[in-house]
Amino acid sequence: MHIQRFHDETLDQYSYLISEKGEAIAVDPSRRPGAYLEYLKDNKLRLTAIVMTHSPGTFASGWAELRRITGADIYGAATYRFHGEGRYVKAGRATMIPFGDGSHLQTQKTPGFTADSLSILAIDKDRKVHGIFTGGTLLHLGAGYPLPRLDDLNPLHGSKDYAKEQYNSIHKIIAGFAPRATVFAGFGEDNHFSKMGNATHERFNLTEAKAESPVFQQPDAKRFADWLLEDYPFVPAYVKGCLEQNCEGYPDWATALAPFRDFLTEEHRGELQPHQPVVATRGGAVILTEAEAASESPSPAPVMPLGENVLLIDTRRAADFHAGHARNAINIQADGPFALWLGSVVRPGEDFHLLIDRKESAYPLAQAIAKIGYDRQLRGVTQWTGGLVEIEQPPLDVKRLKDDYVGKYTIVDVRPAPAAAEDTRFYGAINLPLWQLRDRWQEIPRDRPIVVHCGDGYASAIGASILRKHLGQDVIVHDLGHGIRKIKAA
Repeated sequence: MHIQRFHDETLDQYSYLISEKGEAIAVDPSRRPGAYLEYLKDNKLRLTAIVMTHSPGTFASGWAELRRITGADIYGAATYRFHGEGRYVKAGRATMIPFGDGSHLQTQKTPGFTADSLSILAIDKDRKVHGIFTGGTLLHLGAGYPLPRLDDLNPLHGSKDYAKEQYNSIHKIIAGFAPRATVFAGFGEDNHFSKMGNATHERFNLTEAKAESPVFQQPDAKRFADWLLEDYPFVPAYVKGCLEQNCEGYPDWATALAPFRDFLTEEHRGELQPHQPVVATRGGAVILTEAEAASESPSPAPVMPLGENVLLIDTRRAADFHAGHARNAINIQADGPFALWLGSVVRPGEDFHLLIDRKESAYPLAQAIAKIGYDRQLRGVTQWTGGLVEIEQPPLDVKRLKDDYVGKYTIVDVRPAPAAAEDTRFYGAINLPLWQLRDRWQEIPRDRPIVVHCGDGYASAIGASILRKHLGQDVIVHDLGHGIRKIKAA
């Protein structure tokens, strides 16, 4: 039995192919299917099943396209809906998924991270456990923060209840699995919903975890919940969209890339062609004709006109943006955590237009947008050529601001409330977390120039551009940007 790991660096998410004797099973596939298909082809493997450890809320899964191409069966505790080849099997306690030469996967319900979370054991014909797959339930030196549950209508339920449920799943179920078998987690330390301390990898075993992980040092469910939730992150807007859409599936990867076709290099242009189903499952290969394949080819998204009613995401560097930009633009820089902040500022279902300045950024941006499921909201991509200069940021004297800001500027801190309280840079600053700014900008006084800051300069560029979009010529808005490094804590 061989276990192949695939790492999606955009969201720090891990997926796997488990193979033996010409057959393979995918676990939690990410949006782009090409890497899996290439591995299957190179190793002469047939994909027989796709298993979801949970219905994802932190990434858009590619299970639907992978199933369409391969005809593989879908296993999960949630209900995954599709048409065509393959079947859906609702997985639960001790569901067996056979493959290879007498091997099988066995699922166990381990709710908490999500209501439908599963853990999976890969077991060979001699009953040796080769791997344990825990999704977001148990991570290296930590655990995943429990995701919101849109269908939980009990007003008394909340994250504490989910965390306690997660504690029971870890201590009463997962802890009893093979102690020396490798645990393959679903996320790395940079994923927004990972709590992993100083962890640096995604593989470990339960013996190590019980000795080293804070997860196993908490004496009861209440204290585990307190530990897990003490620094619970904000929930980006895109999570709701992923939770609602993942069980239905997303459009093919080629369709997601279509708006970028004019900007992609030769290295990536091949991904604009849709994959044809060619792998048989339980007799009967599913193969499109050339005419059918051509009809599925995506066409470029129309370029929408720029105007005040269009939400324009300008991905240029902050310094270039400040030198001149369109009035309706929000500056989310390509170089940085673009996916997280696009999915925090733009709402699910909200149309937007993208402005890029470098062709080499087109593919990473396309990936980021697709991997949070926002490709269907993208209405066009334009390359910056000048001519959209409606607003410029006037110069800001950082030294003067530092020495004499009281009564002369309104300071807006767009960091999370705990960070703003712990590391105050300006007395009297108004704390409006960035992900709330589009809804709360009217709370900011307009009787003096506004200076927006964060902790490193990335979020403040977004925040300042949001305020300029809403305030127009009413007041001058400055982005302090990297100038925050010259301001010591108050």
